[in-house]
Amino acid sequence: MMMYPTELEIYGSSHPTPDTWILHFGWPTNPIPANGPKANWRGRNRAVAAAKDQALQLAIAARIPEMAKVEAQLFWWYTISRRRDVDNLGGLEKPLFDALVVAGVVRDDTPDLMVKPRAEIRHVNDSDGLVTRAGFTLHIRQLVPLEEIEL
Repeated sequence: MMMYPTELEIYGSSHPTPDTWILHFGWPTNPIPANGPKANWRGRNRAVAAAKDQALQLAIAARIPEMAKVEAQLFWWYTISRRRDVDNLGGLEKPLFDALVVAGVVRDDTPDLMVKPRAEIRHVNDSDGLVTRAGFTLHIRQLVPLEEIEL
């Protein structure tokens, strides 16, 4: 059966509810694994910079407004069933969260301003039509609008 890409996969972002944004990354595997083959420090730094840059570009293109407090959660969508360890996503989460700060979505990625639930690994069939192929999504949800806090 031919699976056509979703709008999220085509455009790189979606805004399904007034307080939720989703960014899509087409990497079929973790570009910054904590385990497995490791590049030298230059190769790792290039991978981190590329992930952060892509997240920054997607966040800016999605026009995510500045918020006082957000929740950001990473999802890894797979098509081939094999063992995966959610702990290996820690190295990928940090540059993505940092990109949200650089994009002006939130002032800092500290726990008082950004809630970071543990990343999840799910099969594409469980995405309810969100994605059709392997990749990653970063879900950003506004918890407190900027105007609700004193500056």
